[in-house]
Amino acid sequence: MIRFFVTMLSLLCFTITSQAQTKTETICFDDSYHGPERVEKVRQSDVVLLFKIGTNPNSLPTFYEKTKKEEASLRFYGGNILTVQGINGKIKRVLFWLVTKVKNNEFSTLKENKEGAKPLEPDRKGVAIWESRGNGVDSIVFTTSRGTQARIKKIEVTYEIDRVVLTISAARHATLYYSNKAFTIPQGVVARTYKIEDNMLKLSKKYVSGDVLPKDMAVVLEADEGSYTFWMTEKQGEKDEKNVLKGTDDNSQTTGGTIYYGFSNGKRGVGFYWRKADGGAFENGAHKAYIAYTPSSTAQAKSYLVFDTATGVRLTALQESQIEDEPTYNLVGQRVGKDYKGIVIIRGKKYLRK
Repeated sequence: MIRFFVTMLSLLCFTITSQAQTKTETICFDDSYHGPERVEKVRQSDVVLLFKIGTNPNSLPTFYEKTKKEEASLRFYGGNILTVQGINGKIKRVLFWLVTKVKNNEFSTLKENKEGAKPLEPDRKGVAIWESRGNGVDSIVFTTSRGTQARIKKIEVTYEIDRVVLTISAARHATLYYSNKAFTIPQGVVARTYKIEDNMLKLSKKYVSGDVLPKDMAVVLEADEGSYTFWMTEKQGEKDEKNVLKGTDDNSQTTGGTIYYGFSNGKRGVGFYWRKADGGAFENGAHKAYIAYTPSSTAQAKSYLVFDTATGVRLTALQESQIEDEPTYNLVGQRVGKDYKGIVIIRGKKYLRK
């Protein structure tokens, strides 16, 4: 009987796509600059510039306004340090607009702050370019040689922000897990964690739009059918230590318990069900949630764990007389008969038919 029940499961259809968006921020040191004269930190959107004295004991990088003889610029003294950081993404390219010469005075360029690094060669317009050789970096550090001076008119930083686009089906539920990324929950999405009590999933914690979904925490998502963008964030968020949901970053075998449940739409509605007749381990999908459970007695373990009222569904018990003449549908929009038990939709509202 259990084998038949398992084969009748309908795996919920939702897709998770990891994408990156390329953005560019420009920080100008000209007449538009209104920061402090001695520059230590500049932040623009998801880019941060950190300036330090470095090996120069005398001077921080200093902004000088335009004069009759010279352009406005940031004077970057020999031994100073500049760190370019990407807050929510990877730095791909940094462009420096430099003053290369004023009358007979020639000025230096910048270079990476590592042994053997060569100076960035500016072109005829005074533009020096640094580019990542790989998929980008979290930060990059520049300096200039002692006894020299670079004059910076403008810095342009190109970076990529990670995001995940999740498409939810008419079943209105999905799961999500990333071990190394935290996300901001988008508008229209509710995320929930669960604990197990009396062989039922009980709500543990709820996260709503604008909240941070911490890394290394699997959740069940609820939203209307459609696509939703989860933007990566540097914020940590509040992790639920009672959460029983686990996840994998790739297609991997489930671990951590004696009985395993996958997210499905079964005869009892949306919930977690055995994927194998004995509740054994199975291959879990990338970035999706599962439950690893160790009951006090394996013989008493249920083949399913469905949600209580914490799913946000208004579970109202119905009398047969109330619904016998009304069209009734399940959570995926299929019309069902009078003998169907579980959560049903009548006149656009959800009820619990016992």
